[in-house]
Amino acid sequence: MGIDKFVLPEGPFEPTWESLKNYQVPQWYLDAKFGIFIHWGLYSVPAFQSEWYPHFMYVKDLPVYNYHIQNYGPLTKFGYKDFIPLFKGEKWDPYA
Repeated sequence: MGIDKFVLPEGPFEPTWESLKNYQVPQWYLDAKFGIFIHWGLYSVPAFQSEWYPHFMYVKDLPVYNYHIQNYGPLTKFGYKDFIPLFKGEKWDPYA
């Protein structure tokens, strides 16, 4: 099915700024709280750059690769799996 086959239903707005000025934000949106979600994983052990550490540590000459070699040694001696026993969370306090 090509894009020319799609028919969008008529909506309450026209494609103009004037039309959008009539939009009423729903109360549930106004009552919402700001939140951030991030997965907590092995990459937090080296805590360098981002959660992409396990990917970039194996890409030669990138900053993560160089950091890993400098701090943990060659990948043949210390790979990503070697962070597992270091991931303890002993200072994690969910109530703090």
